[in-house]
Amino acid sequence: MIRRWLVAWALAMPFCAQGAAPPPPFTEVAMPQLPTPPADSAQIVLLEPINKIQGLFPIGIFELEGDKRRLVGVSSWRSKSIVLLPPGKHLLMASPGGISHYLEANVEAGKRYYVLLRFIYGNGMQLRPLRTGGTSEYRIDGPHFAEWMKETKRFVERSPDAEAYFELWKEQLDKGQEQGLMNWQAKSAAEVAELTLNIEDAAPL
Repeated sequence: MIRRWLVAWALAMPFCAQGAAPPPPFTEVAMPQLPTPPADSAQIVLLEPINKIQGLFPIGIFELEGDKRRLVGVSSWRSKSIVLLPPGKHLLMASPGGISHYLEANVEAGKRYYVLLRFIYGNGMQLRPLRTGGTSEYRIDGPHFAEWMKETKRFVERSPDAEAYFELWKEQLDKGQEQGLMNWQAKSAAEVAELTLNIEDAAPL
């Protein structure tokens, strides 16, 4: 993992050396409580409870439609962020500009859903849907949810510079997207189901 971080830093250094370090792709905003989901969209609340070292790089959240990739959100260390999606099925990708993880989502308008950005040592950030029940540890009535909510006190949203920031990492994103898709297609039906956000995962408001 350390080697991968060093490589990423090496790729970024030319921009810094030229005095053209990319502006951050997110801004921190005051948000005493989560807003009510809009009537025409599903609200995806992303929780990234890891520390600043593990979360060294901002995570772009992209929606994939065929070969098109659209930035829909940005996450950062120990923060909450929100992605709004129209009702229906979506394929999302999380990537800092390299290793990518996929999530399928089938969501309803006016509902709130929670997704954990789960740090996997040496393998990026997994998008893990949080269920409303069951026995998995990844659920809103589970033993860790209150801790995740407490640890994500900051609230961030994508900045006007977000598109330009991730454009600098386009080559790495392209490669990560291709490899991520191969990994996703190689998963079993049970593994895909674990990483699918379902309509019934909507949390109480």
